[in-house]
Amino acid sequence: MKSPIRLFLTALFAGLLITSCSVPEVADVTQAPVVVTEAVVTEEPMPAETEVPVEPEATEELVTEESPGEPEPEMGMAWNADGVVSEGEYSYEADLKGFKIWWSNDAEFLYMALEGKTKGWVSVGIDPENRMQGANYIFGYVVDGTAQIWDAYGTAPTGATHPPDEELGGANHIVASAGVEENSVTRFEFQIPLDSGDDYDKPLVSGQSYPMIVATGGADDYNGYHSMYAKGDLIID
Repeated sequence: MKSPIRLFLTALFAGLLITSCSVPEVADVTQAPVVVTEAVVTEEPMPAETEVPVEPEATEELVTEESPGEPEPEMGMAWNADGVVSEGEYSYEADLKGFKIWWSNDAEFLYMALEGKTKGWVSVGIDPENRMQGANYIFGYVVDGTAQIWDAYGTAPTGATHPPDEELGGANHIVASAGVEENSVTRFEFQIPLDSGDDYDKPLVSGQSYPMIVATGGADDYNGYHSMYAKGDLIID
C-alpha cells in the first residue's frame, strides 16, 4: 500500500507534465486604436511692447551772468549846483536853437541848468504873459571866473525890462546856484522853489506845462540886447 505522501507527489508530478504539454490559448486582444491627438498649441499673443519712458537727458542748466556793464542812470539822482550837467541828473532836456536846457523837480523845488554858446549872459523866463512881460527870470553871466545870477521879473513886453525882484519889493529866491564859462560856452545851474509866495515869482504846479523863453547876450551886461531868442515848454512832474 502506497503511502499518502508518495501518492501526493505522484499526482503533483503528473499534473505538471500535463500543464507543460498543453499549448496555452492566445487571448484575443483587441488593440484599441491609438488616436494621436495633435496638441493644439495656442500661441498667446505677445504683450504689446510698451514704450519705456525715456527720461530726458539731464541737461546742465546754463546760467548766464549778465555783465554789469555801465549802470543805468537813476532819474532824480542827487542834484549838485556845480555848473556841470551829469548824466541822469535831470529828468528833462531840450535844445532850443542850440540853447540847451535841463530840468527836473521834486515836490518843493525846480532844478535847472542853462547852457548857451556865448561868453556873455544866459537867461530863462518862465510863464511869460505877453512876450517878456510877466515872466519869472533867472539871469546870469560869469566875470573873471565869478558867477553872478539874478532872480528877476519881466515888467514889459520888450527891452531891458527885467529888474531883479528885490528892486520891485520882492526877494531873491534862488536857493543854490553855480556858473561856469568855458570854450565860449556859459552854463548855469540853479534851484528855486516851485511856489515861493513872492508876487514876482510864478507858482508852478505839478502836472502842468508852462511856456518859457530862453536867450543869450554877447556881453557880460545885465541890460545888454539878446543875440539869440527861443521858446519852449516847461513840464512840471
